[in-house]
Amino acid sequence: MPPVLHHPCTRRRLLAGATVATGLLALGHPASALPALHQENEVIAAQAMPIRWANGRPGDGFHIRHGYATENTWYNPGWWHTGEDWYALDDAETGGAEVVAVAPGAVVFVGSDYPGRVVIVQHLPYLYSMYGHLDEAVRVAETEMVEAGQTLGTVLTRTDGVAPSHLHFEVRTFLFSAEVNGDAPRYDVACGYQCAPGPGYWPLDAPEHPSALGWLNPLEEMAAWRANSAPFTVAVSQSGAGRTVDVLAVPGGEATGTLVLDVGQTFEVSAVQTNDPASDGSSAEAYGVWYEVTLGAASGWVSAIATSAADTGSDGRPSGIDLLLLPTTAEIAATG
Repeated sequence: MPPVLHHPCTRRRLLAGATVATGLLALGHPASALPALHQENEVIAAQAMPIRWANGRPGDGFHIRHGYATENTWYNPGWWHTGEDWYALDDAETGGAEVVAVAPGAVVFVGSDYPGRVVIVQHLPYLYSMYGHLDEAVRVAETEMVEAGQTLGTVLTRTDGVAPSHLHFEVRTFLFSAEVNGDAPRYDVACGYQCAPGPGYWPLDAPEHPSALGWLNPLEEMAAWRANSAPFTVAVSQSGAGRTVDVLAVPGGEATGTLVLDVGQTFEVSAVQTNDPASDGSSAEAYGVWYEVTLGAASGWVSAIATSAADTGSDGRPSGIDLLLLPTTAEIAATG
């Protein structure tokens, strides 16, 4: 799949869903209760990764074990994952990590028992982010406006034996969709009828890919928003330290050299390219996020992520993503 310069507002993703006013009415809130949102032709510049340790850099110290459109074989074999499961590195306990808003927006849902609480934020008329498996002490309320990097709550410490503690994170174009979680859900899974969180999975043998129903690849979508902030600074993450990465003439192209990533190393990013977040690709191999970085007197493209085969689907393809380069805390504060 060739990489594309991507901006979320260049696609008029009126696929399935509701405006925030409609969503609030469905939940029993008056439409007037919601402050004004960005219009669809506006851009999202401020952006943060969805999880961090207290006072840490969003995303640093975490990885995605089960990515978008991967098969989570240890929990739900035979189904596509419609979001990303974020875990602490080195099998550390993820419970207690802070969950943060990835972009400015309005909180349109707080509730459920996922297990744990769910928060959904609307950023544009047809663009939402969802945060699942939070503990009871959610720090925001419905209709509240939030900023990029603002704490929404903390990850639930799981004791149910079903799964280790983690954050389930989605980006999608709908709050309610008839086939997914609206008035005619196709599959009776998870919280079912008119339940805003939705199932979190979609069958591999369904006639359509999750992207066709309005889910998006979260990491690629967030990277596309970040393109609006260039130039900006990234730093080598805990996952990236010590790795050797290829320097490319063009994203996805042949290597022109290599670069060893060191702890504390920073780079200025002048441009961003991603694979299409609404593509029908599957497994971690479908992910693509590249930064054009300054390297002395020259520049080159490097991948901000790496696939991980720590978890795989039934076809043997990798399900995980390691984060190599992350926006610095100063950059998040400046844009958020």
